[in-house]
Amino acid sequence: MRIVPERKRKLRVQAINGRCLKCGYRLPLQSDRRRSIYSLAYIILFSVGVSFATSLLAQSGGKATLILKVTGLRSEKGQVKIAVFNSSEKWLGEQPIYSSTINVDSQTVTWRINDVPHGDYGVAVFHDENSNGKMDKNVLGIPLEPYGFSNNVRVTFGAPKWEEAKFTVKGSTAEVSIGVK
Repeated sequence: MRIVPERKRKLRVQAINGRCLKCGYRLPLQSDRRRSIYSLAYIILFSVGVSFATSLLAQSGGKATLILKVTGLRSEKGQVKIAVFNSSEKWLGEQPIYSSTINVDSQTVTWRINDVPHGDYGVAVFHDENSNGKMDKNVLGIPLEPYGFSNNVRVTFGAPKWEEAKFTVKGSTAEVSIGVK
């Protein structure tokens, strides 16, 4: 037969105002434990929140001034149409993030855009020499008016891919020069 030692029972300590009646020792109250757990949870949540906010600010970066310079215009008449895109999905679509029509008065046209968020962009331009508001093409669909893309991408058939034309805006100023042909 096996003898099992008898367990000692925990006696409930009688206390008033957090002090043991027998010896006067200050007992940790349940509310003290909760307070320390809540404090620890608050510190953890605060540090996670600060690191999350810091990473968001680092990703969003800042804003810059984008200066687009269109060169190589054949004549000093007509307009230059500029479209700026910020994603491959929108590239050469109907809704650029920025667009402008600038009257031509020299061989070079410059357009300045303020407060452009840091990120990737692509630009398409064409010189509308007769100011009819559209790109004139021949019977085969080949453009008759000068055009160009960011990174001075030259194409033979079709439009350039986003990856070829995109550039990154970072810092306080980004200058992009596009030659039209």
